[in-house]
Order: sequence, then structure tokens, then C-alpha cells
Amino acid sequence: MYDGKTMALRLFVAIYLSLFSLMTSANGIKEIYFTVTIHPGDLDRGSLDSVFHDYAILKLPSTYTETGKPTRLVYMAHGAGGGVSENEWFLNRFELQKLLLENGYAVFDVNGGRIENMGGELAVASAYNAWKIIVENYNVYPQIFVGGFSMGGLTSTNFVLRHSSLVLAHVMYSPVLDLYEQAWKNPWLKSTRQAIAEVYHFSSSTEAEYDFKATRLWNPINQHSLNKNGESIKIYPVPVKIWHGVGDPVVTVESSRRFCQEINLGGGSAELVEIDSDDHGLSCGNPTMNGELLAFLQRINQALPR
Repeated sequence: MYDGKTMALRLFVAIYLSLFSLMTSANGIKEIYFTVTIHPGDLDRGSLDSVFHDYAILKLPSTYTETGKPTRLVYMAHGAGGGVSENEWFLNRFELQKLLLENGYAVFDVNGGRIENMGGELAVASAYNAWKIIVENYNVYPQIFVGGFSMGGLTSTNFVLRHSSLVLAHVMYSPVLDLYEQAWKNPWLKSTRQAIAEVYHFSSSTEAEYDFKATRLWNPINQHSLNKNGESIKIYPVPVKIWHGVGDPVVTVESSRRFCQEINLGGGSAELVEIDSDDHGLSCGNPTMNGELLAFLQRINQALPR
């Protein structure tokens, strides 16, 4: 038999747990998996011969509401180590997406094609079509922040260059910005060159020779570049900030240096934070880098008209 005090305590605990459960459900982060459709007409002629369905994820913060003030959206372009499936996201393993969600941002990503993410036309089209679906169905601002991580640097930069009117700013960790120098000449897997050849439709899908013509419009280091008074400058449409380990053996830092230098010479805004590390694992961040990234986005977001 329970006495009156014990019964009262059990009732209080039951009510508390019930309320806590309701609060968690009402205020919890929403994780939504959906499918993006890419039609042949979305890509250059001949690069897609049938409709393709890609996987995508959207995560909404606990502060998200269906009406009222919209939520700011961040496109987080994953690297080549893993992407989005019908019910899983590689970047769920890392703290950056949690930090962004905790601070009121929504985040999304797409798998980017049949083969591991190599930043090509299909990946950019998938991200753009996912953005359209999200903006049409959720209470988010249409202008977004874009982030790229390792090989996601290639995808995210190509997205910015093609959809700059949608982008407020660009952030990257240890990014691939030169497909030839950082990936083809320094492949991290036995399959890397073959994947590049297939994604970019090389005239010969082998590891024998790099096809500069096939990647001409999709290699960021050479895009929007001009020669001015004997110096190479780059016209980049949004502020960009990069974090990169100076000893990174997988994705070397030199292209990040060149990318930022040319943007600044072209009158743009680019900042490179060089980190004394040889750990390519920094391509998914660490507490210090994540905090700096959040502060960078917050400063820009808070300066926007309300």
C-alpha cells in the first residue's frame, strides 16, 4: 500500500514527465527528409538523359514557426566522405549543425548525385531545387547562407557563383577550390579520379588524363577571374571566410590562399584563418572554428533589415 505522500509524489512526477514530453515535442528540432527531382532541362544539354531523384534533408530549429518571422536558412554542402540518404545525414555526426540549430538557423543539404559528391552540375542543380522546395513550403527567408566542407567547398562555391542573388555570405572549412590541383593531382581515395571523370563527363572516363575542357566552367579557382595590371583578380559576389589547416595533406591550403588573395585584390571581402594543424578532420570543424563561424554569420544576419 502507498501512503498519501507517496501517491502525491508519484502523481507529481507523472504530470511533470508528461509536461516535459509535451514541451520536448513542441520545442524540438524537426528533421525532414525529402526527394529532389532534377530534369534533363535543369542541366546542360546531354549531361542528364533522364529524370533523376536526389535525397535531401531539412532541419528546423526549435524556434521555427509556420507564421510570423521567417527563419534564416543555411545550405551545408557535405564533403566526399558521406552525404544524404533517405533517412540519414553525414553531417549529423558533427557539432556545427547543432550549434546553428540552437541559435535559430535552419539547415539543409542534398546528396548531390549518384556518385560521391564532386561538386558538379548535378549537385548544384539539386541544391537549388531543394532550396525552391523549402522556400515554397516553409516559413524561411529566401536569401541564405552557404557553407562548404572539404569537397563541399567545390559544390558550395559553384552554387554561389550561379545563384549569387540568393546568397548572403559563404563559409568553408578546408575546401577544395581547385579540382585539378587539390583532387586530381592529390587523390585521397583510389576511386577519386574515376569519380571526377564520371561526374564531369570526361571524354575518356579513365584515370589516364585530366579533361580541362570538361571542368572549365566548374573549377572555382578559375571562375570569375581577370588579369589586372599583371595580377590575377577574382570578382566574388559575397563575403567569404575560410578556415584551413596549414599542414592539411588531403586538401592543401595553397588554393585557399590564392582564392582569398584574388578576391581581395578584386575588391571583394575574403578572410582566411590558417590553423596550425595537419588534420583534415577540421573540414567538419571544432568548437573554436564553429564559434567563429557562427559569429561571422550572426554579424551579417543582425545587420540585415528586419
